[in-house]
Amino acid sequence: MKTKRFLLKLSGEVLKGDKDSGLSLDLIDKLCKRLAPIIKNNVQLGIVVGGGNIFRGASNDISKYNRCIGDQIGMMSTVINGLALKERFDANGISALLQSGIKVEGIADLFDRDIIEKCFSKNGVVIFCGGTGNPFFSTDTTAALRALQIDADFLFKATKVDGIYDKDPVKFKDAHIYEKINYDQIIKQELQVMDLTAVLLLKTNRMKLRVFNMIKPDILEKACSGENIGTLVEE
Repeated sequence: MKTKRFLLKLSGEVLKGDKDSGLSLDLIDKLCKRLAPIIKNNVQLGIVVGGGNIFRGASNDISKYNRCIGDQIGMMSTVINGLALKERFDANGISALLQSGIKVEGIADLFDRDIIEKCFSKNGVVIFCGGTGNPFFSTDTTAALRALQIDADFLFKATKVDGIYDKDPVKFKDAHIYEKINYDQIIKQELQVMDLTAVLLLKTNRMKLRVFNMIKPDILEKACSGENIGTLVEE
């Protein structure tokens, strides 16, 4: 079987489980157990993890709020999440490499393609934390950037809904899900899939995106095997 390479965007919100905030180690353990056999089955998996379960960088509620520092706190939150994932992957027999947009001495080094390739060649998983290393960029943009940097076949965005809708499916019962859509449609209709910077980066570089509900059983396995699940976005 041909080896496939995917970049999975995993929101920090997923990692809190039923908690209001923070980490659910039980959920993280179950997630890593779920991903382990996929990685062992000729799939090279990179993961960009968010930090929203711990802290969100932007805040309009506080006077004279320093967005740059807020975003740096958010970056550090993704490092915490990345470490939690690494520990559970290692415990479940998958060698995990933690790479960061910000250097955290003794914990996570900066992006290094040669080291990443060595990890993939040994059936390891690469976890990307620290965002892009710069404020004002979301982890959506980080996911688009890392997917391109590692030459991924697909960027997967794992969400809590089944795909991309023409309007919010939580608020509108008549919301229509797209089986397939292109980036121009997303931009024109102002669909809230990823931030505009990420969308333009994916569109310009012709990177395929698939959006699906991570909660559904076997959904990632189906995505990795090429099944038509969720919503496909391509140029």
